[in-house]
Amino acid sequence: MMKRKILKFFRRKEVIGIFLLLFIVFGIYSLKLMSAQTYVVSTRSLGTFMADGKLSHVGVFGNNTLYGSSAAMENYPLSLVKEFRMVYNYKSNPGLSEGNYTFVVKTTYYVSKGTQEVVLWQETLFKDGGRLRNGSFSSSYTLNVVDLDNRSAEIAKELGIKRLRRRVTVTATVTGRGKIGSREVTENFNHSSELVRDPSAELYYFVDTTKKESRPFTETSTSKANTTVFGISSEVEKAQATTAALALLMLVPLVGYVYLGRGPKDEMKKLRPYIVKGAPRKVDRKVYLRTEEDLEKAFDLLDKPIMSYIDGEEEVYVIIDDGVAYEYRKPLPGAKRTAN
Repeated sequence: MMKRKILKFFRRKEVIGIFLLLFIVFGIYSLKLMSAQTYVVSTRSLGTFMADGKLSHVGVFGNNTLYGSSAAMENYPLSLVKEFRMVYNYKSNPGLSEGNYTFVVKTTYYVSKGTQEVVLWQETLFKDGGRLRNGSFSSSYTLNVVDLDNRSAEIAKELGIKRLRRRVTVTATVTGRGKIGSREVTENFNHSSELVRDPSAELYYFVDTTKKESRPFTETSTSKANTTVFGISSEVEKAQATTAALALLMLVPLVGYVYLGRGPKDEMKKLRPYIVKGAPRKVDRKVYLRTEEDLEKAFDLLDKPIMSYIDGEEEVYVIIDDGVAYEYRKPLPGAKRTAN
């Protein structure tokens, strides 16, 4: 009795309409949440590491009435310069907690072979090194240009090359470690500057005297994304599972409605056009058929109409042939089937 009431309740159109509406709503939310990101990636700036290297230079001149005894210039006249006083400064921010540096001044002698440069001799004029102090260092060197010219002339004479060229390079190298927030900083700083002697312009000048490096450091964290459905806040991953489950749950009554609304299967569908209402008169003998298939076979063999009538809780189908009744009894819907 209770089962029939429940089935009757779920077969009501207004109830099915509510379930259909809920299925559509949960289905839309489920599809919408399927494309949502379940995790959120956040990036936080820890700071910026900066390294700064600079070569400062001052030319010391011979007797002249123009520049005085010394001056810092971009271009120095060849004929006046006697020496260069060079100071190299390096600093890091935030300062490296530990590290080492080298500062080298080197002369390279070379000739040009087509587009190639052929190095014939190299000499180290000065080399300094040590540990960083508070993430910085300073080193100085005085380059005597008169002595350098004399040495260049000696090497050119020994090599027997009149067009021998020279290049003076100043190189600073720093390696060290430090920290920005929770991140470790590894520094590998290399800076090369060059003193160019330009005989055509009759000038000395330095190139690449400064170098600055800047590296930002960030920290990335991942957390589960949240969303709000019907005013309830939850993680996206849980909301995806919940809305999908609710959509499927709302689908169950709809499927049941479709299944129950089909009505009982008509097992006599093939024979229905040949069935007439009515009960047979007195017959000599009865042959009881067990199944619908037996009735169908009898109909095919005898080619006689099928009579149908109700007898108690059974629907009776009969084919009469020469006083013999071929009878099939089928319980009415809701009645218990008994042996035929």
